[in-house]
Parts: sequence; C-alpha cells; structure tokens
Amino acid sequence: MSELIATKEYLLKAVGAVINSREIPKIPEDINQDLLMELVVKNSLQAIGYIAFAKQDFKYNDRLEKSYRTVVAREISQQAEADRIRKEFSENGIDFIFLKGSHLKKLYPLPELRFMADMDVLVRLNDVEKAKEILLSHGFEQKMDNGKDIVLTKKPFLTVELHNTLFVEDYYMYDYFLSVWDKAQKIGEHEYAMTDSDMYIYTMAHLAEHFTTGGACFRPTMDIYLMCEKMSETLDFSYIEKEFQKLSLEDFAKKIEAVSKQMFSECKKDQSLEITENFIVLGPPVKNTGVANSDGKKRSKGQKIFKSLFPSFRHMKLLFPVLKKAPVLLPLFWIVRLVERVFSKTARDKFSKIKSADKKDIEIMEKIYRYSGIKKI
Repeated sequence: MSELIATKEYLLKAVGAVINSREIPKIPEDINQDLLMELVVKNSLQAIGYIAFAKQDFKYNDRLEKSYRTVVAREISQQAEADRIRKEFSENGIDFIFLKGSHLKKLYPLPELRFMADMDVLVRLNDVEKAKEILLSHGFEQKMDNGKDIVLTKKPFLTVELHNTLFVEDYYMYDYFLSVWDKAQKIGEHEYAMTDSDMYIYTMAHLAEHFTTGGACFRPTMDIYLMCEKMSETLDFSYIEKEFQKLSLEDFAKKIEAVSKQMFSECKKDQSLEITENFIVLGPPVKNTGVANSDGKKRSKGQKIFKSLFPSFRHMKLLFPVLKKAPVLLPLFWIVRLVERVFSKTARDKFSKIKSADKKDIEIMEKIYRYSGIKKI
C-alpha cells in the first residue's frame, strides 16, 4: 500500500469516527503527517481534523486549533447573518430558501464540523435586486454576478451567494430544477425549504456537477452519507430513484451511496469503488479536469479552446443580461469577455490547462466518469 493510500485510509477512519461519534483511532507512527495535513486542507476538514487530532501527537495541532477557532467564529457570524436575512427578507416580502449546508449542518455532531465557506440563499428572480440591496446596506460588497448568482462578501469572513436559479442555463439539469419553488414547503411567512427528498436529490445533483468540473467532492459525499444514516425515515427513496432517472443520475447515485458508506462507516471495503473513492478524496489524477465527454466524443484542443473563449448565447445572456434585449451585440460582448479573461490570472491558468490536455488525460477522466456512473456532463 502506497504512502498516499495509507494516509487516505487513516484520514477516512478518523473522519468517520468524528462524524459518527466513535472513538478516534490513533495516528499510526508510520503515517506521513505532512501528507495527512495536506489532505485535511485539500478537503476543508480542518475543524474535523482538530477534533480528531487535538489530543494526539500531531505536529500541526496549533495550526488546526487556529483554523478551528476561525471556523467557530464564522459559524456564529453565519448564524447571526442568517437570522438577519430571515427577518429583513420577510419584512420586505422576499421569498427565500436557504440551501445545502444551512440545513445539513444539523446532521453533524457540531454545526461547525460542516464547513460552510459561504451561505447559499435562493430568491425569486424578480427579488434579486431588492435582496442584494439589503445585503449591501449591511456592509456586504458585491464581488461577482454571473447571472445565476451574485457573490457578496463582508470582512472578515462572511460570504453570501444570492441565487436566482440552482444551475446555469446551459447546464443540462437547469430545466429540472426550475420547479424548486413549486416543490418547496413553506416554513415561515416568506421562508421556504426543500423537502428532505428534494434536498437529497439536489445534494446529489450538486455533487455530480462538482465531480465533472474538478470541484470539491468530499463535503457533499459526507452530506450524502449522513443523510442516508440520519434521515432514512423521511427520505422517499422510491420518489428519489424516479427523479434520478430523469436526471440520468441513477447509476452515479448508487455509486456515491455505496462509496460514502465505505468511506465513513466500518463496513468492508469494495475494491470496485476504489477509483471513485480516490477521486473524491485525492482529486483527479491528471491536471486537466472536465476534458472528457460522457457521450464518448473527444473534442480537439481547438474545439475546447474555441468553446472556452466563445460560449453559447444562452451562457452569455447570464453573464450579460442586456443581450436578452439586444442579441445582435453578442460579438461585442464576446470581445469584452475575452479581454476580461486575458487579464485574469485564474482564467489564464485554466486556459493553459485546457491547452495542455492530451489524449491520455481524456482517457483517464473518461474511465473515472464511467466507473463512477456519470452519464452526462
């Protein structure tokens, strides 16, 4: 067993022990503590790591303690901000739904163990500007507006993502989740919440999106495990399975449910799930993610670059709403976007990775997607 795999296996035992309130296993003497800390940080597990290692001889405990204190402070601030949003959105007649972590943190032994980098709040499209102005009036600053959501931040560590849809318009799950308001339950004068079953479907769908775009997969996989363990009586799996079929997620969901149980419970390991587990914990084995298509077609480098530089009209409308009224301006806004990307270091880095994608990278990613049950991207 390689050093990396041994470290991964110990980390999963430690995380499983924390979230299941079991006895924490001791850090083996031959574990590479530098590598263990690297995996903790990569998967945003600093708070869980602190609980697991604080009473052990771990050389990064001081660093983990500082991180834990920050996470606790963020959790307190987020709870206070959520209460203010509830009050002021309701007073201003704004319907809203708190998404993901705001509800799922109750499944963890301590709420701060379900790390939330930001609070996700869904509002109706015609209420976006009003909701944004309320947040701006309380010291938030707008950092981004991609048409789907507006990102607002407030020092030292508060971030709110104000959504008007759950997925971008050109993503294949977009249409399905337009019914979120029709399915949601009213739990306050203007506050709504997904049913447990629909929250499970959305969590799995959100994980599938992360899975194919190189995003963080560990936390939503943990969420899925705890939902299965602690919400089994309120989850309608007959309904859930039918909805997964509509989203082409039934195979992926079965793999994730199985691999999450393998990762965090004490069940016997299934070697057929190793590829999916390693992808979730260790990340992609290639530098280029999202380079494979589930339909088996391989785009040329030129096609990838062209699509990156000149997105579809549907996507551009989200970035530049004025195009809805003046589609003839599309070429002009392609140029505007291109200039923005050229001067963005993050965009340049991503563009460089796309250019360097080769046939082997594509084949590796296709294999991972295939073994993990991904049918669409």
